[in-house]
Amino acid sequence: MSPRKPAKVPGNIQIQPVESGRITRSRKNKALVLPELPPSSLNDQSTDPKSIEGHPPAWAECRPELCDALPWFRAVQGGVYHSGNLCLGFLVDADCGIRSYIDDEIVITRVGGGCTKGADGNLVLVKDQDNDNSAISSLTNSMSLKIPVGMIIGSRNTLLGRKLPHRYNVMAYFRVTHIWYERIGKKAGAKVRFEKLDLSSKSWWAARSLPSPVPIQERRFDIQPENFQCGACHQWSVQIYNEGWMCLHSPCKRFWTIHESTPPPDLTFHVNFLRARLPPDLEVQPHYSLVPDLLSTLNEEDGDVISKRIAWKGIVCPRCSKCIARRFWQGWKCAEGIPFSPGKSSGCGFEKSLRIRPISLRSVIKDLEISPIKRALNFDPKFMVPEIDDRSLYPYRKLVYKIPGVGNITHLVSSQSINTRTNGPDDLFKQLQLVDLGLQRYPLQQSVVVGTLTAHFAVNYGMPYKYVVSVESKGFDEACSEILQALGRLTWATKQAVIDTGDPFLPPNELLLLGYFEDMKIGYHDDGESSLGPTVATLSLGAKSTMLVRMKYTYYHGFSKAKKPLSDDPVLLGCDQYDQRKALKSQFTDGSLNEAAYSDLRLGILKKSRSREAPPCIKMELNHGDLLIMHGENLQKYYEHSVVPENNLRFALTARYIKPEHVDSKEIQKGQFNLSADQVYDGK
Repeated sequence: MSPRKPAKVPGNIQIQPVESGRITRSRKNKALVLPELPPSSLNDQSTDPKSIEGHPPAWAECRPELCDALPWFRAVQGGVYHSGNLCLGFLVDADCGIRSYIDDEIVITRVGGGCTKGADGNLVLVKDQDNDNSAISSLTNSMSLKIPVGMIIGSRNTLLGRKLPHRYNVMAYFRVTHIWYERIGKKAGAKVRFEKLDLSSKSWWAARSLPSPVPIQERRFDIQPENFQCGACHQWSVQIYNEGWMCLHSPCKRFWTIHESTPPPDLTFHVNFLRARLPPDLEVQPHYSLVPDLLSTLNEEDGDVISKRIAWKGIVCPRCSKCIARRFWQGWKCAEGIPFSPGKSSGCGFEKSLRIRPISLRSVIKDLEISPIKRALNFDPKFMVPEIDDRSLYPYRKLVYKIPGVGNITHLVSSQSINTRTNGPDDLFKQLQLVDLGLQRYPLQQSVVVGTLTAHFAVNYGMPYKYVVSVESKGFDEACSEILQALGRLTWATKQAVIDTGDPFLPPNELLLLGYFEDMKIGYHDDGESSLGPTVATLSLGAKSTMLVRMKYTYYHGFSKAKKPLSDDPVLLGCDQYDQRKALKSQFTDGSLNEAAYSDLRLGILKKSRSREAPPCIKMELNHGDLLIMHGENLQKYYEHSVVPENNLRFALTARYIKPEHVDSKEIQKGQFNLSADQVYDGK
């Protein structure tokens, strides 16, 4: 496809291939002399590959920080970022596909989608691409609507032939000039040609030894690749390769043939296709700045603006141009010693701390009254309905979800009298905002993309605890009074929930505080580490949140995601194909089936199972001041839970018992504490 409508060339496709060069370095056609075009428009492999002209306007060493800071590229995975069916950003990294090309002003690369990794680690097309592909349609729209695309080049890309300074390097804004289809293996795959928007200045990634580009007024914009109409499908296609013209319309019977023959494997780009440039066009303007300035838009006098989603996104460091995620509750730090890749750390030491202004409960609670006298309850019959006790722990409403053979979840629903009490939830919500607790976002230990940060801020007190991230723990002797007051409430709640079960009460010796800004959440996880006791208690402050509990994939299906059956299937109530699995296990237990027969019959049942996550079985609305206690080691073994807040500020304080034998002896003292009279909670 071409952005211009060409004049029709009469006759059929009788053209001859011109003299060609290699794909990464096209030789000039002897009949085409263009001294006025800059030599930087073609790759120069003779220059020092380590010597580039300048430095990128923005860069990152890990992809999540790149995506946090650039609104035009939020694609944590994949090379194309599109929004509203428009392509806004594009990354060229290790694998651009065959017949790709990069120089100082042009990028030619494949379009993603419909690929899988082959044995050599490169992407292989597994299905034909077409215009219905979301990435391709977004590129087509950006081309037709004259919307520039921000380009990023990764250090693993070798087409340029020069050493890049960082893992991810912002190049410039480019225009989409051509999109077409080629035969890639046995499939039809899309290719795209980008052209740098600003042709007046030398690219920072250009070889330093090359001269500056020819001024715009001296350039020739009439040099364009030849365009021919296919005699079979009547579609127009430009000549891209020296070896000859081909129809690039994939449904055509003459698609990807030269004179109806398969083209040679080593095609080389036609000089006109590489040297063609579009003339400057004032209508072509980017949607966003290439390097946005978030800090200038944040007015710290606006109160709750610091907790909005935009305020916990990344910035581009005004000192060194590094993309920085907001790791710290107080603001941003471009600090040394925070590596995301082994042996790499970077940053200039720039810091920007925000003046934290407390957010009122009124701004995060949507109800007409901030706290209810007695909260009305209505339960969705699609989920488990709890036992309700309004007497034993009054003024709390006590809801108990019992999972037979697994454990209990106790939800203590708060009220106006509880929340408004001195040093109660209302006061704690305000006071926690006034204290610098050292809240941070940490890299997830097991994430698909290295450097992905938690979608919440965390700080740990007491005995060390490693959940989905490794958080350095502070001793309770470093904790402020508000933390110890919360610990007093959680100790009381833990005791109330455990007493009813007859199990021994193990007082918590650790407290994890999580802070959530707007749109932050914590996905499905469990608290089932071997170092933990059987009880987990949480105090919720601020915005309402929804907690979902579901069976883990393995126990729901009876096999792992790798389709490996469980050696000992507990057959939990509510699991997939429960009745059949339960009947089989009963026959195996009573000796009616031997192990081999049981395994064979169970495999037959498991093959009928659809590979999907278990649906949530418990749904709870956690409001300001509520307490939640999960008790039972099997509860964390077999089930997992998620929490999604519904407004722009929430604190969750969770206390556990950490088994001392799992902790370094030097850390034991961190879990020791004494509560003063005003920190001990009496349930009122």
